[in-house]
Amino acid sequence: MTSNQFQAATDGAPRAAEVLLPSVHPQVFQQTVNQADMAISITDGQGNILYVNPAFTRVTGYASDEAVGRNQSIVSNHSMPRDFYRALWQTISHGEPWSGHLVNRRKDGSKYLAELSISPVLNASGEVLNYLGMHRDITDLHRLESQVRNQKALIESVVDAAPMVIALLDADD
Repeated sequence: MTSNQFQAATDGAPRAAEVLLPSVHPQVFQQTVNQADMAISITDGQGNILYVNPAFTRVTGYASDEAVGRNQSIVSNHSMPRDFYRALWQTISHGEPWSGHLVNRRKDGSKYLAELSISPVLNASGEVLNYLGMHRDITDLHRLESQVRNQKALIESVVDAAPMVIALLDADD
């Protein structure tokens, strides 16, 4: 993130470096966001992308120059009911954070399960100026959890159906 991108993305909002940690230089925050492993985007109040970090590009396939200026919905798979998105927007537009799982779509069209957190950025009067979105691809984790659940269910069904006692022995005893 360049200084200009950081300034544009946070224009009008108090910067964390100035408000929370005045002794930490704003470049530390810029470097932190750029090096974060989580996909990070900053949008305006309508969801138009102002900034994305390199992890966003790795996860979604959209380079910064392809994403900035477009609506955050470019990564949406639009697989959830309209009421879901309406409730999400109602939550964040009232200044409340939202987190959950969504099926997103990469630039190449492939789908992935995203663990997403959206935090409104408020001005001193409590009005929403921007949104900070952070997400990560949890597709593989979800797949592994499903496999473990399926294997557990299979083992339980075999044990329940077994006509004899099954004993587990420890070779060390």
